[in-house]
Amino acid sequence: MMEERNLRRIAKHLQDESAQKRVQQNIQRGRNEVTVTIGRAARLFGFSESQLRDWEKLGLIKPMRPRENPDARQTTGQRQYSFSELDKLAIIRELLDEARLTPSAIPHNIDEIWYANTTQYPPNNHQTHMYPPTEGIAVPLREMYINKRITDTYREMFGWRFYASHVLWLALLLVYEEVPGFHVGLALPAYEQERDFSIINSFTISDIGDALVGWIGPTRSFFTFLTTAPTFEYPSDYVIRPLCPPDLLQDVPESPANRTLMIVQREEVEHIHRNATVISTVQRLLEPIYADRQHWHTYLGQGMRDLIDPGMDFTPKITDAVLTDLADMTIRLGGKTPEGRERWHSCCILLPIQTHPPLQQRSLIVRAQSKNSRHTVNVTTVMPERHTSSLSLRAYQSGHVIFRHTLSRDDPMTLYREIEGPIRSNIAVPIGGEQQQPLGVMYVNSFIQGAFAEEDQRILRIIAKLLEELLCMYQTRQRISATLRDLLEDPTTVDPFFKEFPSENEFLRDIETLLTRVQMAGTNTQRVQDSNDAERTLREISFIAIDLDSDAQEIIANSYGDQTLQNLNKAIGLRIRDLLPALFTDYLNCKLYHMYAGRYYLFLRDFSLEKTKNNAERLRKALEGTISVKQSELPGGTLMLPDVSVHLGVTWYGIEKLRDFLNPVQRRTLSDISSTMYHSLDFVLKLGTGLKGGNIVYAYEPAIQTFAPYKPNDERK
Repeated sequence: MMEERNLRRIAKHLQDESAQKRVQQNIQRGRNEVTVTIGRAARLFGFSESQLRDWEKLGLIKPMRPRENPDARQTTGQRQYSFSELDKLAIIRELLDEARLTPSAIPHNIDEIWYANTTQYPPNNHQTHMYPPTEGIAVPLREMYINKRITDTYREMFGWRFYASHVLWLALLLVYEEVPGFHVGLALPAYEQERDFSIINSFTISDIGDALVGWIGPTRSFFTFLTTAPTFEYPSDYVIRPLCPPDLLQDVPESPANRTLMIVQREEVEHIHRNATVISTVQRLLEPIYADRQHWHTYLGQGMRDLIDPGMDFTPKITDAVLTDLADMTIRLGGKTPEGRERWHSCCILLPIQTHPPLQQRSLIVRAQSKNSRHTVNVTTVMPERHTSSLSLRAYQSGHVIFRHTLSRDDPMTLYREIEGPIRSNIAVPIGGEQQQPLGVMYVNSFIQGAFAEEDQRILRIIAKLLEELLCMYQTRQRISATLRDLLEDPTTVDPFFKEFPSENEFLRDIETLLTRVQMAGTNTQRVQDSNDAERTLREISFIAIDLDSDAQEIIANSYGDQTLQNLNKAIGLRIRDLLPALFTDYLNCKLYHMYAGRYYLFLRDFSLEKTKNNAERLRKALEGTISVKQSELPGGTLMLPDVSVHLGVTWYGIEKLRDFLNPVQRRTLSDISSTMYHSLDFVLKLGTGLKGGNIVYAYEPAIQTFAPYKPNDERK
C-alpha cells in the first residue's frame, strides 16, 4: 500500500512541468560529460561520494567498474557513470529536494517511471538522439510538440542567450576603450579551481577548463561561445589580465565574477580602463550568468541550435516572453535583503500606445512585467491628461531617471499604491532617449526605503540599454515587413513619399522612347502622339531643371531637421505641378519628374528655347517666397517657411541636333544620348548654385554656344 502511494506521488510529481524542466537541465549537464567518475558525478548533482556508494548497494544506481586486468576476478579503478545513470541521479536529485522523498522510497526503475511520464526518451551513450538499438533498428527520438518547442526555445534559449551575450558585450565596452582593427575578449571560467586566476597567462589559459567567452572582433562584430579549453594559435600575441586587478580587490565586493579574465592584444593593454565603479557594475551584471552556469552547455554548447528572429506584436494581444524575462532579470539584479527577500519588488516595462502624437500627448501602457507585479499587462495605462504625477510619465517626457528614495503616505507619485502594495521607494528609467525620443520606460518599485542608490541606477541604465536594442530590433522587423507586398507590385519604388511623381528611371526611359521614334522616322518630321492621341509634328524638345538653393537647404535642415527639409522638397514638387496649367499654355506637353531630394526636371515637347526660358523665369518667381509645409495630419501641423528660393537650368535641342545625335557615324547608343542630356542638366544647375546665392535661371544661349544667366527682355532694356 505504501509502495503504491509512493508510486502515485512520484508519477504526479514528475508530470509537473517545472519538475520536468529541472530534471532535464540536470540531465543535460550530465550528458555533456559522456561518462564521469564518481567524484565528478557527486559534484554535478550535489551529492557526496558516500551517498552514491550507499545507493549502489541498495541497487538504486549501477555504475560501471572498469577492470584493469581482463583476467582479474575483482573490479578495480574508479566507478564510471553513463548517460542513463546520470539521468537517474538527476531524477533522484529532484525527488529528494522537491518531492521530499527518502532514498529508500525511490524505486529502482525510477528512470522508467520518468520516461513514462514525459515526452523524453532514454539516451544511448553513443547515439544521443536515438533509442537504444532494438533488433538492429534505431528508432528516431520523438520531436517535442511544435508549439511547446517554440515557446521554450524563445523564452528560455533566446531570453537567456540575449541577456548573456549582450551583457558580455556591454561589459567589454565598459572596461575597454574600443580600438577598431583589434581583438578583445572576456573569459568566464565555469568552475572554481584551487588556483590564483591572476597568474593565468595566454600560454596557460586552457587550464581554466570550460569557459564562456565574449569576443569583439576587428570589425566590431561580437561573438559569444562556450569552449572547453580556451587556447590561442599564437599565445604571444595576447595578454591576460584579471577583470578585477589585485589593487582593487579591497574596494569592490567579493564576487564569483572576480574570476573573469580579460584578453587583449599585447599592444592594446593601455586601452583597458578599470576602476572600482566599473568593476562593481560589471560584477553585478555578470553574477546571474555565473549563477546560471548549469545552462551554458544547454544554450551555448556545440551543435545545432534553433535559429530565432525575435519579434513583438505591439498590439495588446500577447505578452512578449523576452521582455518579461528581462523584467524578471532586473529584479534578480537588485539582490536580496539580509533576510533573504528581494530588494526590488516588481518591474514593469511601459511602451507608448501610439507614437505619432507629440511626446507630451502619448499614453503609456504596461507591455511586460516581472512575476511579482500586480499590474495587468496590456491594461494598466498611464495617460498624460489624467496621471500627471506618474513617475513613469515624467521620466518618459523629461529624459531623466526619476526616483523617490522614500515615499510618504500622501506622495502624489504613489499613483497605484492600492495595486502595488506598501512600496517605500520607486524609480522610472527611460528606455533610450540619448539621441532620439525615448522608446518607453522601465519602472521598478521596492518595499524598502532607499532601494535605488547610484550603483543601482547604473545597473538599471544598462538594462534599459538592452531593452532599447531589443525594441529597436522589433521595430526594424516591423518596418521591413510592412511594405513587403508593395515591392511585388512596384519593385522600383522604395520610399513612397514621392510616389505621385515619375522617377529618374522614367525620365531616361521617356527620352530614349522619343529618340527611338525620331530614329525610326528617318524623315524631316517625326510624328508623335500627345496625351490626347492627336498626331503632331515634333520640331524641338527642351528641359527645365529646378533645385532648391543650397543655402536654403542648409538653413532649413539645421533649423527644422531633415524630415522638414524632405517635406519642403515634396511641397515644391506639388507647387510646380499645380502651376503647370497656369504657366504653360500647352501644359499637356509637359511632364514633371522627381529626381532626388529637391531636384525636379520638366520635359517639354515643342517649346521654343525662348519660350522655355521665359516660362522658367515665371516658374522661378512663382516658387519664390513663403511656402507652406505639411508636417503631420494633426491640427496645426502645417509650417510656413519664408524666403524659399530655387535655381533653374534650361537646355534645348532642335530636331536637327537630335538627328545629329542619332547619326550612325557618331556610333552613339540611345543610352549614351539620354545620359548626355541628363548630365547637361546637372551641369547647368551647378552653374547657378553659387552665383549670387542662387535664385536664378541659367539657360543655353545659341549666340555664344554655352550657358549664361537668363535675363528677360524687359531687364535687358
